[in-house]
Amino acid sequence: MQRLMNAPMDSAGGRRKREGVFAAIAAAFPVVVEVAVTSAWWDRLPDRIATTFGPDGSPSGYGTPVGTAILLAAIQALFLVAAVGSAFARDRRRGRISCAVTAGFVAALAMSWLIIVGLASSTLSPTAWWLLAAAPAWALVPYGLLSPARD
Repeated sequence: MQRLMNAPMDSAGGRRKREGVFAAIAAAFPVVVEVAVTSAWWDRLPDRIATTFGPDGSPSGYGTPVGTAILLAAIQALFLVAAVGSAFARDRRRGRISCAVTAGFVAALAMSWLIIVGLASSTLSPTAWWLLAAAPAWALVPYGLLSPARD
């Protein structure tokens, strides 16, 4: 009798864990794309990459490709930890929202880096600006993967 009572809990817990794993993978996917594209473009990057821009759109600060990539990776790692932790949160409603917001931010950072790298390597198309605007929509993927039910 006790075994029958625990069976639904085990399946619900397994489902929650599976959803959390898929949401964590979805949150990290933009970083995988970012690393792959950056690796392909690495030999075309200049010694200095514009990292900050003034109000008129002209570069106001520069960094090395390695230094800029490391700084971005550190920031993204912090947000990915938050996204993964949120995907497994006990309060599913709050965890779902938090995972989505952090995943959207990570996607926006990835796209902004790709635009900076694209500008530096002179291979940027106008479509990239639309992708930057759409990057936060990636938040809908982990949000949809996590069920709103409180188990």
